[in-house]
Amino acid sequence: MPVQTPVVTDHERTVARLEELADTRTALTDVRPGPLGTLDVYVFADGTTLCMTPGHRETAERLAEALRAGRTPVLLGGSGVSGAFALTFSYGDTDEENVYILADRVIASL
Repeated sequence: MPVQTPVVTDHERTVARLEELADTRTALTDVRPGPLGTLDVYVFADGTTLCMTPGHRETAERLAEALRAGRTPVLLGGSGVSGAFALTFSYGDTDEENVYILADRVIASL
């Protein structure tokens, strides 16, 4: 029998999970840009997976490049905005090393 991962589907629980990832500064360990900007997948050290749509290839590639360079990104914060999400990742000490993501939909699996 396959292992099923619980999926956080409602907006408030997803926002709460984003807040927890930011509060604990959980490291981002993998970024998988989706084909043609359809869906990006972000994997954290604690096993949390965020699926975001629409994807944004440039943003995902910047975070993936930071990982390859040994500069571990962390989520600084996330918020729900009219049903959509705004997320901020950092992989350094300056504002130029921050990445901002707007997504219509974010699903977090734990």
